[in-house]
Amino acid sequence: MTRTLIAAMLMLTAVPAEAASNTSVAGLGETVRLGALRVTPVSIVEDSRCPRMVSCVWRGRLRIRALVRGTGQVILDNGVPVRVASGRLTLVDATPLSQHGEVPTPSAYRFRLRFER
Repeated sequence: MTRTLIAAMLMLTAVPAEAASNTSVAGLGETVRLGALRVTPVSIVEDSRCPRMVSCVWRGRLRIRALVRGTGQVILDNGVPVRVASGRLTLVDATPLSQHGEVPTPSAYRFRLRFER
Protein backbone atom coordinates (compact mmCIF):
# COMPACT_ATOMS: atom_id res chain seq x y z
CA MET A 1 0.00 0.00 0.00
CA THR A 2 2.75 2.45 0.93
CA ARG A 3 4.67 1.78 -2.31
CA THR A 4 1.52 2.33 -4.36
CA LEU A 5 0.86 5.61 -2.56
CA ILE A 6 4.44 6.82 -3.11
CA ALA A 7 4.32 5.86 -6.80
CA ALA A 8 1.02 7.74 -7.22
CA MET A 9 2.47 10.82 -5.51
CA LEU A 10 5.56 10.76 -7.75
CA MET A 11 3.39 10.57 -10.87
CA LEU A 12 1.40 13.60 -9.71
CA THR A 13 4.55 15.67 -9.16
CA ALA A 14 6.17 14.74 -12.49
CA VAL A 15 6.85 17.66 -14.84
CA PRO A 16 4.62 17.57 -17.93
CA ALA A 17 6.46 17.13 -21.24
CA GLU A 18 5.46 20.61 -22.45
CA ALA A 19 7.06 22.18 -19.35
CA ALA A 20 10.37 20.39 -19.85
CA SER A 21 13.55 22.34 -20.45
CA ASN A 22 15.38 22.05 -23.76
CA THR A 23 19.07 22.95 -23.81
CA SER A 24 21.50 23.04 -26.72
CA VAL A 25 24.88 24.50 -27.69
CA ALA A 26 25.52 26.56 -30.83
CA GLY A 27 28.21 28.69 -32.38
CA LEU A 28 27.67 31.91 -34.29
CA GLY A 29 25.61 31.23 -37.40
CA GLU A 30 24.59 27.73 -36.25
CA THR A 31 20.88 27.00 -35.88
CA VAL A 32 19.76 24.77 -33.02
CA ARG A 33 16.36 23.33 -32.26
CA LEU A 34 15.04 23.78 -28.74
CA GLY A 35 11.78 21.87 -28.83
CA ALA A 36 9.75 23.54 -31.57
CA LEU A 37 11.91 26.69 -31.39
CA ARG A 38 14.79 27.30 -33.83
CA VAL A 39 17.48 29.71 -32.65
CA THR A 40 20.57 31.05 -34.45
CA PRO A 41 23.16 33.18 -32.58
CA VAL A 42 24.14 35.87 -35.10
CA SER A 43 26.49 38.27 -33.29
CA ILE A 44 28.18 39.16 -30.03
CA VAL A 45 26.87 42.48 -28.76
CA GLU A 46 29.07 42.64 -25.65
CA ASP A 47 31.51 40.37 -23.87
CA SER A 48 32.91 42.10 -20.82
CA ARG A 49 33.17 38.94 -18.72
CA CYS A 50 36.08 38.62 -16.35
CA PRO A 51 39.01 36.84 -18.06
CA ARG A 52 40.24 33.49 -16.82
CA MET A 53 42.75 33.49 -13.97
CA VAL A 54 41.89 37.10 -13.02
CA SER A 55 40.09 38.37 -9.93
CA CYS A 56 37.46 40.92 -10.88
CA VAL A 57 35.24 43.18 -8.80
CA TRP A 58 32.44 42.79 -11.36
CA ARG A 59 31.88 39.50 -13.21
CA GLY A 60 31.08 41.32 -16.45
CA ARG A 61 28.38 40.58 -18.94
CA LEU A 62 27.76 38.69 -22.14
CA ARG A 63 25.08 39.78 -24.62
CA ILE A 64 24.37 38.24 -27.99
CA ARG A 65 21.94 38.88 -30.83
CA ALA A 66 20.01 35.78 -31.89
CA LEU A 67 17.49 35.08 -34.62
CA VAL A 68 14.44 33.19 -33.36
CA ARG A 69 12.50 31.72 -36.26
CA GLY A 70 8.95 33.08 -36.21
CA THR A 71 9.81 35.84 -33.72
CA GLY A 72 12.72 37.78 -35.22
CA GLN A 73 15.90 39.00 -33.58
CA VAL A 74 16.31 39.19 -29.82
CA ILE A 75 19.12 40.30 -27.54
CA LEU A 76 20.04 37.66 -24.95
CA ASP A 77 21.80 38.79 -21.79
CA ASN A 78 23.67 36.01 -19.97
CA GLY A 79 21.34 34.39 -17.43
CA VAL A 80 18.31 36.60 -18.16
CA PRO A 81 15.26 34.82 -19.65
CA VAL A 82 13.53 36.50 -22.61
CA ARG A 83 9.87 35.75 -23.42
CA VAL A 84 9.51 34.19 -26.88
CA ALA A 85 7.00 31.75 -28.42
CA SER A 86 5.00 31.18 -25.24
CA GLY A 87 8.14 30.38 -23.26
CA ARG A 88 11.45 31.72 -22.01
CA LEU A 89 14.74 31.64 -23.91
CA THR A 90 17.92 32.02 -21.86
CA LEU A 91 21.58 32.36 -22.74
CA VAL A 92 22.87 30.07 -19.97
CA ASP A 93 26.60 30.49 -20.53
CA ALA A 94 29.30 30.59 -23.18
CA THR A 95 32.85 29.51 -23.81
CA PRO A 96 35.60 30.49 -24.08
CA LEU A 97 36.47 33.23 -21.63
CA SER A 98 39.20 35.63 -22.67
CA GLN A 99 42.61 34.80 -21.31
CA HIS A 100 45.28 37.35 -20.42
CA GLY A 101 43.17 40.06 -22.07
CA GLU A 102 43.14 38.29 -25.45
CA VAL A 103 39.66 38.34 -26.98
CA PRO A 104 38.55 34.99 -28.47
CA THR A 105 37.76 34.90 -32.18
CA PRO A 106 34.01 34.94 -32.93
CA SER A 107 34.21 31.44 -34.43
CA ALA A 108 35.55 30.07 -31.11
CA TYR A 109 32.41 30.96 -29.14
CA ARG A 110 29.93 28.25 -28.13
CA PHE A 111 26.66 29.42 -26.53
CA ARG A 112 24.54 27.23 -24.25
CA LEU A 113 20.87 28.14 -24.80
CA ARG A 114 17.81 26.92 -22.89
CA PHE A 115 14.12 27.17 -23.76
CA GLU A 116 11.44 26.51 -21.14
CA ARG A 117 7.67 26.57 -21.54
